[in-house]
Amino acid sequence: MNSVLKNILIISVIFLLSLVNAFANEDPPKITCVEVLDDGSVKLHWISDNSNWSEFNIYFSTNRYSNWKYLGSINVPNSYFVISHDTAHADIEPYYYVVTAVYPSLNEVSSDTVSTIFMGVAPIPNDEGIALIAWNPVSSPLPEGSSEFYKIYRKIQLPGQPPGSWLLHDSTKNTLYNDTVEDGLCNAFIDYRIEIDNIIGCSSVSNVKGDWFSETRQPAKPVFDSVSINENGEVVLGWTPSTSADALGTIIYIFDSNDIPHEIDTITNNQISTYIDSIRKPCRDNNIRYSIAAIDSCGNKSPGTFSTPLRPIFFNSVNYTICNETNSISWESYINAEPEIEKYLIWSSKNNEPTAIVGEVPGDVTNFNHTNIENQTDYTYYIQAVFGNNTSTSCENSITTGSYIKPGYIYLANADVQEDNTIDLELDADLLPLDCSWEIYRSETGSGTQTLLTTINRSSVSSNPFTYADQTADGSTGFYDYTIKVIDSCNRQDLESDLMKTVFLQGSKISENQHQLVWNAFEGYENGVSKYYIFRSTNITVVPLLIDSVNSSTLSYIDNVSMVSTTESEFTYKVQAVEDGPNSFGYQNVSNSNRVIFLRDTELYMPNAFRPNGVNNIFKPVTTGFAGSNYLFQIFNRWGQVIFETNDPNEGWNGIHNGNHAPQGVYIYRLVYDDVNGNPIDRKGNVTLID
Repeated sequence: MNSVLKNILIISVIFLLSLVNAFANEDPPKITCVEVLDDGSVKLHWISDNSNWSEFNIYFSTNRYSNWKYLGSINVPNSYFVISHDTAHADIEPYYYVVTAVYPSLNEVSSDTVSTIFMGVAPIPNDEGIALIAWNPVSSPLPEGSSEFYKIYRKIQLPGQPPGSWLLHDSTKNTLYNDTVEDGLCNAFIDYRIEIDNIIGCSSVSNVKGDWFSETRQPAKPVFDSVSINENGEVVLGWTPSTSADALGTIIYIFDSNDIPHEIDTITNNQISTYIDSIRKPCRDNNIRYSIAAIDSCGNKSPGTFSTPLRPIFFNSVNYTICNETNSISWESYINAEPEIEKYLIWSSKNNEPTAIVGEVPGDVTNFNHTNIENQTDYTYYIQAVFGNNTSTSCENSITTGSYIKPGYIYLANADVQEDNTIDLELDADLLPLDCSWEIYRSETGSGTQTLLTTINRSSVSSNPFTYADQTADGSTGFYDYTIKVIDSCNRQDLESDLMKTVFLQGSKISENQHQLVWNAFEGYENGVSKYYIFRSTNITVVPLLIDSVNSSTLSYIDNVSMVSTTESEFTYKVQAVEDGPNSFGYQNVSNSNRVIFLRDTELYMPNAFRPNGVNNIFKPVTTGFAGSNYLFQIFNRWGQVIFETNDPNEGWNGIHNGNHAPQGVYIYRLVYDDVNGNPIDRKGNVTLID
């Protein structure tokens, strides 16, 4: 190995060893104490054996395994550190903490996870002279430097006296402790606090928790009768008081979301058997559960009704179904009734009228449909459970029913074939309902079987009557049947119009001057058709002219055009059905058919000479009107060369060829076209050009 490579290898090894040494010195911080203050805030204590850190980041959570949040950071050099978590509520739940040290390498090293000591205190069941205390450790194992013993502090407050001082009461290595209350304490409230010391000079302190303790004879349990809601929306509890001679009164409990009962009040008069809770909101909270217990003069509590709590009937919202004219009502069942629920009564008032029972259901049913409801009406309901001689009443719930307007009418006023053979429909509909639609059904031409063509929503219509243009129709192929169906806001078909059939006009040529028209009867006018008008237009008279009319039972017509000028070679016809009216809707409409066209054969005359400088200075076919197609007119010289041609029937030859006057002489012409019947015509001849 040469010396250069050897030096590089030595330098690399030294660098790697320095990195290993650097990371090896990146020690985690050590949390020593977690101190809960009286207001639930927390002080966190820790030390670091390494001074190379750049800062500490502190994180907390109320769930050991998730939802960690950033609390703060410290970057002031020291060997002992404390941070306060002022917004913590460690008096009501445990808080978890982790401290991470950030080193110049950007490596972040975390401490062990620690918890506040969260302590619970409760009397041992059926023996309130013994306090059962339980708490969680700060960590497992305990922080380095912690004592093996938890110190239990007590503070006693006797009735009518100020609170006592905190005194060390006992210590234990366990996290459970039973404290037997001394004899002679009656109605004493004892607070407890747990501490565990650390040799570093701090202590981990728990939350404060306490309870009443006294001699342990329990009074007889009261009988919890019912929970109702009064007209003010307050919870009313009723019970039969304890029969014990020394019973002082009744304790009221409410359960939290963890099914833990909490005292909310104490009635210190055993003759009182009702309680009004004006704090809870039973009309909004569907799971307010109460229990009660008796208390004697020394504070001994009877067994509570915790296993059979009572809750008010929670009345769900009233749902109005406008289409069924029904108010649907549902509620949460009344629980732990004694005896069982016999039935539920449904009470209602309408527009503030007196309340009356509108229905009842068995005790295992918790819904009711109030039918035949009136629109735009105020309804108020409450539910009453009946069990034995007791009842329980729910909150009131009110609803104002909606406004349902049933469509009153639909009238298909007209179906008119346009010049482009599309069809315009005129509709007259009830526009008072703001939420409805009109379905237009149409048969294919001549089939008679209708299918849905389109749907028009009420929101798109602002005036009445209104027109729908059926752009997909082709009135030249046959008649169409139309029907309009009204769909109301409940998606029900309430109305259907009469069927309307368009006029389909057909024609045939009987002779050169006789045109036969045939059409079907128009259908759909309320009073029927009074007559049919026949209109004709030509290539000269473009505006249709009324030429005749027939009665409603006549469905054909023959038009003789022999007296019409020969210059009019194209004839267009339409038939118009005239309503016999006005009808009950105030209409007297006309409905046009499609148009049919007849063409008169072209009559051509070819001059045999023309003079370009004279009166007849243009040579072309003389016609009263060209009605054919594929027109071609050509002039040839005597060598057979084309010297003029045109496809325009109105254009002729003026004797000019290549910008010069053609010489006098005989020329050949050719005229090619298709006549009105599509037959090809090919005519040839001579014409003399005269100078």
